[in-house]
Amino acid sequence: MNINFRNKTILITGASNGIGLALFKRFKKLGGKVIGTCRNKKRNNLISVDLSNRESLKNFLSKIEKIKKIDVLINNAGSNIINDISLNRDQDIDEIISTNLVAPIKIIREVSKIMKKNKSGRIINISSIFGCISKKQRSLYSSSKFGINGLTKASALDLAEYNILVNSVSPGFVLTNLTKKILGKEITKLKSKIPIKRMANTEEIINLIIFLSSSYNSYITGENIIIDGGFTIQ
Repeated sequence: MNINFRNKTILITGASNGIGLALFKRFKKLGGKVIGTCRNKKRNNLISVDLSNRESLKNFLSKIEKIKKIDVLINNAGSNIINDISLNRDQDIDEIISTNLVAPIKIIREVSKIMKKNKSGRIINISSIFGCISKKQRSLYSSSKFGINGLTKASALDLAEYNILVNSVSPGFVLTNLTKKILGKEITKLKSKIPIKRMANTEEIINLIIFLSSSYNSYITGENIIIDGGFTIQ
């Protein structure tokens, strides 16, 4: 397939590292005009926005309103706090739900207005296998990711008549630098639990996202596509 994004504008949240950074680079390589965000100070021409902060998000949304054309939106930014349900602090709840769910709702609200005028668009929400299954100490993260999958389906119904396709992608365990740092020697044990017997690499995840964002996807909408090497079907 000869996929290109020439004359396309792509907005990616959380584009400073991991999957977001890989997407930022790939879309640019494919000719797209890419707008990316990061949480902290500006870097690599990214827009600085703290999605968990109401005022910061409001300022970012005002910038979106001024953009005449957005062809692809990738809601990638996310946060995770691992804790027992009985130990979650109010600030933890606000952090996770605001970043992972409230911000995507508000961003889709604004971007969809632009896409509706142009009668075309692709929206991809980055979810997780923990939006389909869960694990101890993932109450906040799973709540936000189950929510993002619901947002995907409902938004897809609202926007279908405007040729705006909305899908979510749920990666399993991806071998990023952060994963290596957090899991360390546990990676070997984890691999044995995955039917394919290895973790995904970043390219395998972004290949799916690129396809869903492209003109080759003309009929898939409202779906949550799990890409986890078979982990959740066991």
